[in-house]
Amino acid sequence: MKFTKLSLVAAIAVSSAFAGGDIAPVEPAPVVAVSPWSFSGDAKLYYSTDSSSMFSQATSAGQAAVSADIGYAINSNWKINAGLTGLATLGLDDSVVSNVWLVGGAQGANGSSTLTSVGDALWIDTLNVTGTMMDGKLTTVIGRQELDTPLAFSEKWNIAPNTFDAAVAIAKPMENLSLIAGYIYDGNGNGSRITTFDGEGVSGEGGFTHSSGYLPLFTGTSNEISNGAWTVAAVGTFAGVTAQAWYYDVMDVAQAVWLQADSEFSGVTIGAQYAWMGADSTLENVVGTIDDSSAWAAKLGYKMDAFKVWAAYSSVDDKTNAVLPIANTATLVNGNNAGGWGPLGAGAQSKLYTEAWWNYGLVGQPGADTTTVAANYNAGDISIFNGVQATAQYTHISGAQERLNTALNGGVFNETDLDEIALVAGADVYGVNVQVAYINTDRTDTPVAGGASTEDTTDTVQLYLTYKF
Repeated sequence: MKFTKLSLVAAIAVSSAFAGGDIAPVEPAPVVAVSPWSFSGDAKLYYSTDSSSMFSQATSAGQAAVSADIGYAINSNWKINAGLTGLATLGLDDSVVSNVWLVGGAQGANGSSTLTSVGDALWIDTLNVTGTMMDGKLTTVIGRQELDTPLAFSEKWNIAPNTFDAAVAIAKPMENLSLIAGYIYDGNGNGSRITTFDGEGVSGEGGFTHSSGYLPLFTGTSNEISNGAWTVAAVGTFAGVTAQAWYYDVMDVAQAVWLQADSEFSGVTIGAQYAWMGADSTLENVVGTIDDSSAWAAKLGYKMDAFKVWAAYSSVDDKTNAVLPIANTATLVNGNNAGGWGPLGAGAQSKLYTEAWWNYGLVGQPGADTTTVAANYNAGDISIFNGVQATAQYTHISGAQERLNTALNGGVFNETDLDEIALVAGADVYGVNVQVAYINTDRTDTPVAGGASTEDTTDTVQLYLTYKF
């Protein structure tokens, strides 16, 4: 399971061989100096517009970002990693767009918030030490890093992914088995929000995660919950099946379990997922009874040469008091509840197979039944276009609950149905990765307490440019 960049400078072994008789000895291989320093990064420019007024400034968003990562290998086992991310609007906000990809701000008491568009900002997104021990059987990552676990992960849809202050250990007692343990103290993500951890340059103090822990749901009140999260896992491959089991304790908030198994044979891929999340008694003492949430999903796919197709289905428990979605616990949005708890989960992606391409945040909500089908074709190189690929994905979501008011149990909420069609084409052109996306969204919200449904249909066009260095 990848938690951060773990590339270490390889050790160089130099030896010379000699033959007997009248054959001259082989010259020793020259010693090649390897720098302990490494450098990588990327530059991005993202643009989006929608059909409410296509290509107009008012309905368009655009932003540029540059990320730079530096590594220093202390020796063959230990390495220091540091990274910066900077954002800029490049003046687009003066005439081309009115919105940016990323906003920041603080979530305060009683659901209050101060959200500010982050046009220009600079922060440290990576700062850690990685090490390998016991002949490579134990790897540790301590410090600021990206994470990729089922219920706490860095979301890559944004122009700048969220990162975490965490300590992670990965042990490999055998070649096909990894045991993982991690403690996550802090993070800088909340839906589309990124803050600079200490709040500098962004309205508010540390945004969603504040400056004092993983999940301060009730910031600014006597009920603040700001402890971190623990996770332990086992991931292994046996008889062609890759299985993983995760346990999470988001302290004072919830406990969760994630089980998954995937296999591939003769071009056929098959997978199954199960997740459970239950509220901690500390949280229930503040907001009242919260039902456990659970979900299951299944996936079936087929790959032949350059063509791949797959279909998946997921279902989340339909419970009135279940407000803990099966989604990224690191980016759940604290809503407008009088105690600080509202439509939790809005904006948080899910690792369920069925997650929508763009309209994420619904498939893990209570009551959601989702079907997703997708096809991908890799056309290879065409003229100046390298690695040409095309993807089509259709997602249908029905019955997803989204709470609207301050009442937790039996309160007012919508049931949301959504259909999304996403068509994406991409290729590398002179070293620049170009992705163009068209998204058609048809969404219907029906108040469960009665009243007229609202329906909205939107066409969205997006352009992603990325240059890696």
